[in-house]
Amino acid sequence: MNGRSIWALLGSRARALVTVGDKLWNWWLAELLDLIPERWQRHLRRRGNLLLIEVAEQSLCFRYGSSGTAEIIARVPLNEDGSLSGLSSEQLDAWASKADQIILLVPEQRVLRKLIALPAATEPRLENVLRFEMDRYTPFTSEQVFFAYRVVARERERHRIQVELLVVQRDYINPLLAGLAEANVQPGIVTLPEALGGWSGATLNLLPASSRAGQGKWGRNRRLQVAMAVLLLAVLLGSPFYQRQQTLTRLQSELQQLKARTAESRGVSTELERLETSRAFLLEQQGQTSRLLLLLDELTTLLPDHTWLMRFEDNGNSFRLDGESAEASALIGLLEQSPSLENVRFGSPVTSNPSTSKDRFSLVADRSKAEPAP
Repeated sequence: MNGRSIWALLGSRARALVTVGDKLWNWWLAELLDLIPERWQRHLRRRGNLLLIEVAEQSLCFRYGSSGTAEIIARVPLNEDGSLSGLSSEQLDAWASKADQIILLVPEQRVLRKLIALPAATEPRLENVLRFEMDRYTPFTSEQVFFAYRVVARERERHRIQVELLVVQRDYINPLLAGLAEANVQPGIVTLPEALGGWSGATLNLLPASSRAGQGKWGRNRRLQVAMAVLLLAVLLGSPFYQRQQTLTRLQSELQQLKARTAESRGVSTELERLETSRAFLLEQQGQTSRLLLLLDELTTLLPDHTWLMRFEDNGNSFRLDGESAEASALIGLLEQSPSLENVRFGSPVTSNPSTSKDRFSLVADRSKAEPAP
């Protein structure tokens, strides 16, 4: 590896560290602001001079000041190719040099917004997850768009997060940036006008970190010193909280896996219980069918040839036999001989069937106590 490659590698790692430091600083600053009185919060959020560039349909409106009191300093016609007409580069460069931030505000209708539900374990690497899945959530690939995101809700019981994704096409933003660059104006933030309502220096930025140029007197004069100071302060103050969050995320992921395994084990146990119940039912039905077949075999042996059964009903603890016989009065004595029956009696009076010259009978018998009920 030659010297140029080493310096390129060191430069890329330094930029990555600066990006991480910037995120930690913004997070820590936002948390700190929430702890102070609301009146002070409004005062601190409005500090700093901003150069706001608001995109209209056919022009750019330049405003200078704080987020709540910025005054219009210029309106510049916008050509179809994104270039600017009648722009005084010297005047805008003077305003840009005084600004702490240069912000490009894009119209709401140019931004695609979508609410996405994701596992909570993806939050530490949310940017990479959204970049990789961009074509799944939007009609575009990650190479075709600039995007930003924010977590709007955390469902701790379900271990999920609700993420708002904002996407704008590069074909729309790049010509605007190129036209501004010709006037030596390089925005470091591309966002929506609504994001300025709670301006604290940390907002939704559709511009990727690699395209954010150093800007304003703050970035131009002391960029390296501030980056190192912010990085050091962020590491000292935010590292314990960041590590704690990482540990908590890992434990939540492991707990979710354990819960999934427990649910799977419970499902297997429930299925085994269901199969065991089905098996017991089948065995019971098999035993009951065998007893009925034995009883029918006994009745076939005991009943004379001139007797016909037209109905046989098993009521659990008793039986009912309907049919016709040449001598119905003799049937009670015959059926009493069965070890499966007892207390045999007529359930209704015996009648005569003129067409067959036989007696119609309906007998009722109790199941023998020696035989278990089904």
